[in-house]
Amino acid sequence: MNITSNMEVFKDSTSKISFEQAQHQKFIKNSKNYFLFPYSDNAYWIKYTFKNTNAEFKKWVIKWNNPLTEQLELYVLDSTGKKIDYQKQRLLTKEKKRRFSEEEITFNLELLPNSTKTVFLRLKNQRGIYGAIVLHSVPSYVYSNIDIYADQSFNFGLIIFRFFLVVILGLFIIKDKIFRSYSLQIAIRTFSFLGMMNIPGPIFTSNPDIAQKIDFLCYNSFAIGSGILILAVLEVDKLPKWMVWLVKISIISTALIDIIVLFDYKWYWLKAGHYNIVSSSIIVLINYVYSIIKRYKIHIYYSFPFILGVIANLIFNLRLFGLLEFKPIFEITTFLFIAEIFLFVVFLGQIFRSVELNKMLAEQKLQFNVIQNERLKELDNLKTNFFTNISHEFRTPLSLILSPIEDLKKKYPSESMLEPMRRNAQRLLTLINQLLDLSKLDSGQMQVNIKQNDLVSFIKVMTSSFSSLAENRKIDFIINQNRSEAIAYYDADKIEKILINLLSNAFKFTSNGGKISVLVNYSEDFKEVEINVKDSGIGINEYKIKHIFDRFYQADSTHQRNYEGSGIGLALVKEMVELHKGSIRVESKEGEGTTFSVKLSINRKSWEEELKKAIEDVPNYNLVDLTYLAHPEQPTENILKSDIPTVEDNILLIVEDNADLRQYIRSVFEQDYRIIEAVDGQEGIEKALEIIPDIVISDLMMPRLDGLELCKLLKTNEKTSHIPVVMLTAKANVESRIEGFELGADDYLTKPFNKEELQVRVRNLVIQRELLRQKYDKQVFSLVTSELKVSSVEERFLNKAKNVVDKYISESEFDVEMFAKEMDMTTVVLRRKLKSILNQSVTEFVRKYRLQRAAELLTKRAGTVSEIAYQVGFESLSYFTKVFQEEFGMNPSDFSFSQKHEN
Repeated sequence: MNITSNMEVFKDSTSKISFEQAQHQKFIKNSKNYFLFPYSDNAYWIKYTFKNTNAEFKKWVIKWNNPLTEQLELYVLDSTGKKIDYQKQRLLTKEKKRRFSEEEITFNLELLPNSTKTVFLRLKNQRGIYGAIVLHSVPSYVYSNIDIYADQSFNFGLIIFRFFLVVILGLFIIKDKIFRSYSLQIAIRTFSFLGMMNIPGPIFTSNPDIAQKIDFLCYNSFAIGSGILILAVLEVDKLPKWMVWLVKISIISTALIDIIVLFDYKWYWLKAGHYNIVSSSIIVLINYVYSIIKRYKIHIYYSFPFILGVIANLIFNLRLFGLLEFKPIFEITTFLFIAEIFLFVVFLGQIFRSVELNKMLAEQKLQFNVIQNERLKELDNLKTNFFTNISHEFRTPLSLILSPIEDLKKKYPSESMLEPMRRNAQRLLTLINQLLDLSKLDSGQMQVNIKQNDLVSFIKVMTSSFSSLAENRKIDFIINQNRSEAIAYYDADKIEKILINLLSNAFKFTSNGGKISVLVNYSEDFKEVEINVKDSGIGINEYKIKHIFDRFYQADSTHQRNYEGSGIGLALVKEMVELHKGSIRVESKEGEGTTFSVKLSINRKSWEEELKKAIEDVPNYNLVDLTYLAHPEQPTENILKSDIPTVEDNILLIVEDNADLRQYIRSVFEQDYRIIEAVDGQEGIEKALEIIPDIVISDLMMPRLDGLELCKLLKTNEKTSHIPVVMLTAKANVESRIEGFELGADDYLTKPFNKEELQVRVRNLVIQRELLRQKYDKQVFSLVTSELKVSSVEERFLNKAKNVVDKYISESEFDVEMFAKEMDMTTVVLRRKLKSILNQSVTEFVRKYRLQRAAELLTKRAGTVSEIAYQVGFESLSYFTKVFQEEFGMNPSDFSFSQKHEN
């Protein structure tokens, strides 16, 4: 019999009122068939007055129908008000009276027929508590327990079965990340349920205070399990960031509340935990609703059972807050719980099938990767063999190039082109040797050849090879070693290549007048040497430092790259250092410089095995040929100091960052053109605007401003739009060619180019320009200004020029300076522009236009010959008649008469 609606309640806010004092307090009757005590530190007194009208039974059982109770005391008074009984129940008594399966708290009450007793219950519970009080006779209590134990056994059986099922499957059978996340979530929820039933605490400890903390930690862990599964199952990267953060915050807040409760078990922290469980359940459902609406992948085999469990938990916890009061609430949560387990078991077959399918796909992918790796390895071997073979093939013709060049230099010492030929052939040989070394490293054929020699002397000889280069470029080159002699064990060939590559890079990226230092420190125990190569060059971006030892990597791979390079040198250095049992590191700051630090083993103990296989030879320290690193003399300065070219000069502007190539192109055209040189696109556009060349030959890849940008600026500027542009490039792919032609490039030529082909292409462009001049000459002086169709920058320029002349046509003092000022350019630029487009001087252009205007006026009979002559700017009638006769083949009077009869 539910007697909850008959109880009377008094709240003790101090929790210190004694039983004697409580008897005299005012109690309030409860009208509901359940009780709900909130989270608080209060004590609650419950009062009953029992009168036994049943003559059959005298022994009764009062059952407190909620397992979450921390402490409950029973006081019994007889009809005279005398206390005759006292009982106490806690979460765990010292006698361990609470059994694993016993959820409810019970008190025995003996009440004879027709007798009356008053019962007081004192509740002390910081957690919120919901339930009912039931009065049983002994037989009915036994029967009700049978039903309760059956329900408990079924529910606990399902919980334990599900727990061990998912844990065993997750650990040993289904090795899938999502399934293991689901298994972890089930394990956490199992402990959460057991914690709600106050079961784990009594198992682990006999201390009631510790036991209640353990139960809370288990119960409060629900949000952690839910959050972990959400992050594993849903497509988190597609969800709004605030939703993902809510999930993470719920996990973090759960952990924080757990830590706080361990040290401060107070009702407000317990209530915060309860709120956190409810809010995390709502967050979970929001994430799922959003994912379903957006049709994101949710892994339904895991999500549907999980959602049922979350809803059941949410309803149950809302009931503990008193927010849901309908009667069958526990039946609904039980149904959802059973449905969750049933649905999971049904889906388990699909999960197995999905896992097996994924496993099969993974095996296929693995097999595919193995095959691909074998193919890639085979391809790498083919590439290595190709580089090895082609490099060997290159060395023979290079030898036949270098040797004859040396002979020709001796025979013709005044021939300037021989030195660039020798220098670039030597550079090519160096690159080929580096490729050969890389192929040997890949194939494992490169071995160290350790010898005992003086390393100090060896480094002196190697570094002195750079002294003349440093002197020519006014670079402060410092070599400092902390020993005057060091008889060490090392491979001279490997250290030579390491030093040469590091110093070559330092000199390449350090401008004239900079500083480069080589600091060599031998350790006190003489086990290793540290070589530091430091420069004051351009430095390396911190994000690119980690890639500089990758093969073929270049820190600047754009068209505006300031320095040439293959990306082989530093990769080879790293391989050589590691082969020499050393290490290399780099420190760099953009704009300040770079330091490479190399540590190498040089003691005998490190090389005992290698010394046994060493090849006996005599050390030979030769100065290394570094002329290919030198910067060739720049002829540009002398040209700049020369007089400004006249209008009659045929000017060719060469824009190329490689000095040797500039010099070669210069030698090809210097008989027919006056040559102007620029070392990059920026200098090229500046000189083009200043001098207005007849034709431009430009490289594509240059520092500061590349060839494509140069071409764009030339073709869109009114002053230079007429100038033909020939692009030279080593990377003339289709995309670059199309882009260049779209920007106005007139021709493309791929390096290496043929001298005659370059000459022919330049000659053809000059011929085309001459044809255009004739076209413009006819258009300009056969049509009225308004009738000339504007279709290019040149035609717009000519229209503007005609408009200016039209404006001042009657002014005989109109001269070149006034014309240039109106056109917003210098007189030299105006002259060269008109010369290039029409092959006419400024004076010829103005005179022809005035004559054309005069002819139009004579045709219209707009006045006498003398009047018209003055209208178009001729002060002398005789001069007007003379030049008109030259232009049209008849004098003005005859021209007017002939036009009259034609009309």
